[in-house]
Amino acid sequence: MNFCRWLFCAFLICFLPFSASAKIYTTPILAEAHDLLQTSPEKSLRITDRYLQQRRMSDQSENSRVHVNDDADHSVRTPLNTVNAMQIKARAHSLLNQPDRAISTIKKAIKLAQENDLEFTIIETQLIYSKIYWENLQNSVLALKLLDNIDNTISQSEPLKLTKQVKVLQYETLLQRAVIESAVGTEEKAEKLFSKAKRLLTNLDNTTALIEYQLTLGQHYLLYNHYDLALDRLLSGYWLSVEEDNKAQTAVANLGLATLFEQRSVFDKALEHATQAGEFFEHFKRTQPLAKTLALIASIYEQQGRYNLALVHYFNALDQESQLKHDGRSSQLYLNIARVYLQLYNYPKAEQYLQQARQMAKKSGNEALNADTLLLEGKLQLAEGHIAKAISTLQSGLLAASRIGQLNLQLQGEVILSQAFEQNGDYYNALLSQRRYEQLFERQQKTQLKSNVEVFKQQQRMMERSLMLEELERQQFESEKALYQQQQVSIFLISLLLVVSIVLWRRHSVANMLQNRFKQLRTEFYTHPRSGLRNLRMLNARLPDSLQQSSANFEQWHLGDIINEPLSDRLRFALIEIPFLKHIYLERGYQQGLEMERQLGAYFQNEVCKPARLYHFSDAMFLYIEPNSRLNSEPSQLADSIQQLIDGFIADRHIDNKVRIGMAEYPFLPRAYTAINDQELIDILLMATNAARLNNKKEQGSQWVHLSAIDAAPAASFASDNIRKACIQGINNGLVKVQASTRLEFCWNNDHDSDDQVNKIL
Repeated sequence: MNFCRWLFCAFLICFLPFSASAKIYTTPILAEAHDLLQTSPEKSLRITDRYLQQRRMSDQSENSRVHVNDDADHSVRTPLNTVNAMQIKARAHSLLNQPDRAISTIKKAIKLAQENDLEFTIIETQLIYSKIYWENLQNSVLALKLLDNIDNTISQSEPLKLTKQVKVLQYETLLQRAVIESAVGTEEKAEKLFSKAKRLLTNLDNTTALIEYQLTLGQHYLLYNHYDLALDRLLSGYWLSVEEDNKAQTAVANLGLATLFEQRSVFDKALEHATQAGEFFEHFKRTQPLAKTLALIASIYEQQGRYNLALVHYFNALDQESQLKHDGRSSQLYLNIARVYLQLYNYPKAEQYLQQARQMAKKSGNEALNADTLLLEGKLQLAEGHIAKAISTLQSGLLAASRIGQLNLQLQGEVILSQAFEQNGDYYNALLSQRRYEQLFERQQKTQLKSNVEVFKQQQRMMERSLMLEELERQQFESEKALYQQQQVSIFLISLLLVVSIVLWRRHSVANMLQNRFKQLRTEFYTHPRSGLRNLRMLNARLPDSLQQSSANFEQWHLGDIINEPLSDRLRFALIEIPFLKHIYLERGYQQGLEMERQLGAYFQNEVCKPARLYHFSDAMFLYIEPNSRLNSEPSQLADSIQQLIDGFIADRHIDNKVRIGMAEYPFLPRAYTAINDQELIDILLMATNAARLNNKKEQGSQWVHLSAIDAAPAASFASDNIRKACIQGINNGLVKVQASTRLEFCWNNDHDSDDQVNKIL
């Protein structure tokens, strides 16, 4: 109902804020007046007036003496206590709905604090000033402006940032901002401010402030129909206030819970909490919250169909609001009374109170009340049989409700308008109105659906909390025994953890030692003992996989899976024989031979860079592998590079620089990538190197031989168990091309036919 929303907004604006700070007054009279604010603001006002009238303001010479003990002289008051008294007086006027007197008093307090350079008190007083503007005048613009001034003052004052009390002011400022933003409709911004305030609240250690926060946040959730979240917060605040025996905040919690249960149609619980709140407000003569409570009870009775009781409580609430001169709230009550009379079919009375509600709503300028009044007037006209007038009035009310975004009023209006069209025989417009109602209802359901996920999580939390509350007594009885058992278990677990930690540390140390040893053994296993280069074991382990990957890439290119030819996977091999490594041991001895071979290995590691690789194949032989991305590169270029590499090493050592090099590419057969495996390729390299060695006997200097199959070489020509024989046959048949550094005749060693050894090439 729209009335319930109005009741909640009024409750949020005018009643919830308490002072979160546990302020200490040096004068017991002011402390008493402060404590009476929430229960008896009239009495608090009388005490502060008597304090200000009976004591004179101390001058500058008396300030230090009076500040030490304000109770020593009951005839004077310090500027600080004077400002404190004015603060209490202004808040009392605010609670009594006397905004003009409250503003006048608080302005005097600010002026006095400024004259005496009470920096912290100035900020504190401005915060009260902001609350008066919002709670009594509902002026969010000026209230937020004052809060901005407070924030700027705190940020620009370094001494204030160091005080503990400023944290309380910052918390109250954030909470006040959150209340304003919540009431004006910016839900997301309000929740961010509530979160910031919660972070400051954790450092205050103030139960009263915590209760205030829970109740305020609960009312915020209730405003936006997050009922489960609101119930969680309001119940937390309720039980905390009961535990602290804070009757004022308990009454606030009761009123909030009553509003929640009334909106959820749990009328028995709503009446229970509303009655408890009403008893407190009536006992302490709190007219303003009592009027709200009576209106809430009347609304509950109205929804239960107990219209006579509803009228009694509405009239009682109207009497209270008339004393407070709240035209807006009085007009809402007149409207509710008219609605009840309409339910009782007392149309003259309904028209009488509806007319009063209409006049007061126009006077107050409340568009929501105007829209609600028009809808109720249309319903009354429809009941009296004035269908045409009812349709016109209802359409005006719906237009006003849609203009201010009142979804509930639009839903009510569309239902009544559909009935009016149906009674008028205009079934088409009745159907259109019904469809508009369904669209609005669907939109309302979608809005409620968005909060279902969060509601589900909160239900889980609430269930866990209820289970915890049921177990509190049993846990208290068994706590000491459980604590002792926990201590024993903890000692055992700590001991076990210590033992496990020691074992794990030992295992980790052993694992590191074994890992290092494994790395060392692996290095020794795959490293030549004299040169330090990768040895034949490493070659046998890696070469097959490397050739297999290269063959696979070429096969994908050949099949069209790869667009461009994989040139980076074409490999050139060179088997290098360095004769001086054989002679160095004989000529210079074992130690110098070892040192020379070690230096050569270090030299090769430094000079041969990736992606090229070098392996120590045997005592005086090295296998060099590099990518051969340039298809037309001559073998002589690689041979010259190797010769320059050797020359660079023996430059100052006076050693024979001859080398014998056998070279080949992989894939060896351009049309059959997998026809030659790694062992067969090494056999081909050995043949080429041996041919270079034989030529070196006939001709001085370094020699190299390069073997390569022609492009048209068939794989079947090399399908033999003896690759040497197949290769020699390929040379004889012109399938294998031989390039060399000399034009001498080659002598090939045939494994099977040793008699036919000479073949002329070139």
